[in-house]
Amino acid sequence: MATTDPSPLPARLGPRSIEITAKDTASRRAVIEGLPEHTEVFVADLPDQPPEVVLEAAAEIRSAGLEPVPHLVARNLSSADTLDAVLRDLRRMAQVRSVFVTGGDRDEPSGPFASALDLLGTGLLQRHGLTRLAFAGYPEGHPRIPTADLEEALRRKLAAARAGGFETLLISQFAFDAAPVVAMARRLRSLGLMVPLRVGTAGPADRHTLAEFARDLGAGHSAERLDHPASDPAGFSIERFAAALADAQAQEPALGLEGLHLFPFGSTEASVGWLRQQR
Repeated sequence: MATTDPSPLPARLGPRSIEITAKDTASRRAVIEGLPEHTEVFVADLPDQPPEVVLEAAAEIRSAGLEPVPHLVARNLSSADTLDAVLRDLRRMAQVRSVFVTGGDRDEPSGPFASALDLLGTGLLQRHGLTRLAFAGYPEGHPRIPTADLEEALRRKLAAARAGGFETLLISQFAFDAAPVVAMARRLRSLGLMVPLRVGTAGPADRHTLAEFARDLGAGHSAERLDHPASDPAGFSIERFAAALADAQAQEPALGLEGLHLFPFGSTEASVGWLRQQR
């Protein structure tokens, strides 16, 4: 039975965050002008992008009173010295406390690091004062990596993070249906992985645009909801998606669902507006 709790959706789900790309100055301006203080803004790093671009974005976000969470992409880093310098500058110029650690999608690493675990093994993340690490989760699987391998890699990353004294957070890949997210949360808990799960989804955007991103980024079967209009119960609606997650968490607290993470897909202003409306 669905809950009748009338609280705003983010309040029922807990924290919320948004993701932008470092070089997208329009998105940077939208979050700075539109989001309340302390909102977490994840800053994605792209291949072949100078580290200074992420640093500049993180520093500007911090100066606006928001909480920058830069992506730290193993395969984009050319050397241990580069990693050391990036972490030093992120701490010095943007007071970064949390990073999203990922291997990256490059076929060949640009340096000695191929995975998030490689970065954790350097000891540099602790040395530069980071306190929390976020990792990726995949409710509908990964287009190139078997689920069993993903789960084992996550287990090892979480163990290494705990050994390093870090808090941890899981950010799920975007989905358009709550069911696979709930199923993944149950599976993780059954494996003893109790990391909080913040659920990724698409912010308000043109459905054609969402369908293109879903296809290009390898979204799972839940993307079929985009074939229906938002007014159709079988279609995707961020409000229905969030409400279903809030209901599931209320009925099953052990799921450990902790808020929403919005991927704007080119419509950052609309995502910022939705978050403001929910408040």
